Amino acid sequence: MSLSARNQLQAKITELKTGAVNSLVVASLKGGEIVKATVTVDSQNELDLKVGKEVVYIFKASSIIVAKGDNKLKLSATNQIKGKVAEVKLGAVNAEIDIEIAGGDKLSAIITNESAKNLALKAGDEVVAVIKASQIIIGA
Repeated sequence: MSLSARNQLQAKITELKTGAVNSLVVASLKGGEIVKATVTVDSQNELDLKVGKEVVYIFKASSIIVAKGDNKLKLSATNQIKGKVAEVKLGAVNAEIDIEIAGGDKLSAIITNESAKNLALKAGDEVVAVIKASQIIIGA
């Protein structure tokens, strides 16, 4: 199956926390980053998610917030992945920001041109990709 979501990261489940309705799925990427996703308990059971299982974390480019700078922001979004800008492509309204992260994985973020200009993003800049756990779909 082909998907329109460009961000598809191979991950290995390292921890599961099952609640009454939702489960927190903690997984490690190739580069060692820890990324968390929330799914329903029904989805956890249907996908037979368990520690050690290889899965794919899927999320849209528009689900990524790009942060730049030395400020230590405290955010409710648990996934904050460090990387370097590989390319900035300005469009008519939005910009696509390609980010290389540890382990060779790449992320694509879509932000407004205004935000890209305000951050003065260019290739080589160190950034943080912020993704809410609820924005991640798990494929197994």
